[in-house]
Amino acid sequence: MGIINDIKTILENATGSGKSLNKVVTEAGADYASVHKWLHGKQASLNLNTVARILDHLGATVTLPSRSPCARDVCFVDAKTVPAGAGQEPPEMEDYLAVPLVEEVGAGPGLIPQGELLAWFLVWRWQKAIQSRRDLIAVKIGRHSTSMSPTLNPGDIVLVDRQDKDVQNFAGRIMLVMDPEGAGKVKRVATEKQSARRDYRLVYYSDNAAANPPEIYSMRDDFENDWNRAIVGRVVWAWSDVSGK
Repeated sequence: MGIINDIKTILENATGSGKSLNKVVTEAGADYASVHKWLHGKQASLNLNTVARILDHLGATVTLPSRSPCARDVCFVDAKTVPAGAGQEPPEMEDYLAVPLVEEVGAGPGLIPQGELLAWFLVWRWQKAIQSRRDLIAVKIGRHSTSMSPTLNPGDIVLVDRQDKDVQNFAGRIMLVMDPEGAGKVKRVATEKQSARRDYRLVYYSDNAAANPPEIYSMRDDFENDWNRAIVGRVVWAWSDVSGK
């Protein structure tokens, strides 16, 4: 959370010139209400474009990591196995990938999905849905999120391929997406081309539709025609949390 704290510190110190934070944010062309809610914990995330406008206005910069974490090869050091039988051989390290497990997401607002690295998740690389995929992250479904039940439930972990973002040709896929404020969510996605407006209608919808109405966005108006701001990647595998069942 170091980068987020740095940004908050810059914003909180923006009044050093004698101007109110409201005035600084307004001069930067950003929404003060969203910034105020975020700084006071009433909003979980802040649109990255909003942050960029304010930092640019203040002449401030934040250095991001050179790359986001991705799947790595595994090396077992003094690996121990559960005694499931005499002479049981340890697992072959070449058969596994260590996938970064990042912050939980849900029906929203969740946290930025490429946020804080929580742990490394061990994955058997020969699963058919995983083979040949390397740009993977594991994401935990939020503890209060039931929007994708019964397909996905609170505590489940999904594996997301960040290279697989095609929602225009494959309607109904389960994807890790972001809303215009940058909140991460796991939803099914459908698109509709609107040629007259040179736009796409983007629909996020849930399996638990009775309690979670669809979210409808404009690619042009809400995401500035940048698909990467809306679609993080495709959910290709899931593990169910059975600890409380």
